[in-house]
Amino acid sequence: MPEPLSGFSTRAVHAGNEVDRHMVTHPKAQPIYQTSVFVYDSLAQVDDFLAGNPDNYMYTRIGNPNPAALEELILALEGGAAALFGASGMAAIGAALLGNLEAGDHLIASRELYGTTQSLIEKELGRFGIAATLVDIRNLAAVEAAITPRTRLIYTETASNPLVRVSDVPALAALAKRRGLKLLVDNTFLSPALYRPLDDGADLVLHSTTKYLNGHSDATGGILAGDAEWVARARRFQINAGGSASPFEAWLTFRGAKTLALRMQAHSRNAQALAEALEAHPQVARVHYPGLPSHPDHALARRLFPKGCSGMLSFTLKGGLAEVDRLIHNLRLAVFAPSLAGVATSISHPGKTSHRALAPDILADLDIHDGTVRVSAGIEEAEDIVGDFVQALDRL
Repeated sequence: MPEPLSGFSTRAVHAGNEVDRHMVTHPKAQPIYQTSVFVYDSLAQVDDFLAGNPDNYMYTRIGNPNPAALEELILALEGGAAALFGASGMAAIGAALLGNLEAGDHLIASRELYGTTQSLIEKELGRFGIAATLVDIRNLAAVEAAITPRTRLIYTETASNPLVRVSDVPALAALAKRRGLKLLVDNTFLSPALYRPLDDGADLVLHSTTKYLNGHSDATGGILAGDAEWVARARRFQINAGGSASPFEAWLTFRGAKTLALRMQAHSRNAQALAEALEAHPQVARVHYPGLPSHPDHALARRLFPKGCSGMLSFTLKGGLAEVDRLIHNLRLAVFAPSLAGVATSISHPGKTSHRALAPDILADLDIHDGTVRVSAGIEEAEDIVGDFVQALDRL
């Protein structure tokens, strides 16, 4: 990377802008290549495409300048040798796993993964003969004990959903390398503005770009970056399975990522202020946020995330579902939405949405209860967010 692009915010603004090197003029804003197919002037151009020229395109399912530009941008922000943008976060996860694992292989994953990711691992991979063991990913002894001769991958999230428990990525990376395994880290909750797992030894990193990388709740996508061979096989799977993203979704995400550094500062600052206020409120039994000294992973978070702990937090009310429903109705600024990471503050109920498929005993074991609420702190003024939650809680 040239020296003028050394700073994170500078890379976010400028990386990937040269999407079409054949243009005579150069637009400041990236064009949208809203086309399903590209026209050739000769058979030689077809040969050029099939020879792997990255500046040549044939069919948008195979490649398009807008996803290619986003991939280049994410490589500049997250690092890695290659990147692949797909139609959703789950498309990126599916391509990473199904494009690289085969019948008889085994993977180890955190038992606190996003609910749909767990469903993919348990209900889909098994049908193809790929075994999985879910463990407490913070217990390194348990992780190592789960390794078998067929294990190829360890899979975790930088911070879990919804209790934002932090994975010790450097320790997991050291274990993976010592045992000849790959480490895949879902970095959706932190984003590369706050943490870069590849710098700490992870082999692969992925994001639901629907969340912070896009940041505006108006585009769906997912991206995988890191080890070139794994990404290449994931790309082949995505092309064959049809999980490619549209140019417009890529363009929206590319545009949104330009302000990532600024947004993550505001998200983190507001989440910290809200977490502190919630912890002091008598209606709240417990607050889960790594920026609080009361969080079990606070020391690890301070070491790994010195720029901030992101905008995701959760808390558990002293009441149950009835109180959660009243809270939703009492809030005036924050909205109830089963997603996260937009510029506007939102809340969700894990038991009714992301973790609905889990049995009650499993939810209790994960410390997720009827009164547990997840919050995605937006970029509004901190006092407005805090005031909204305080007045809503005061009226319970």
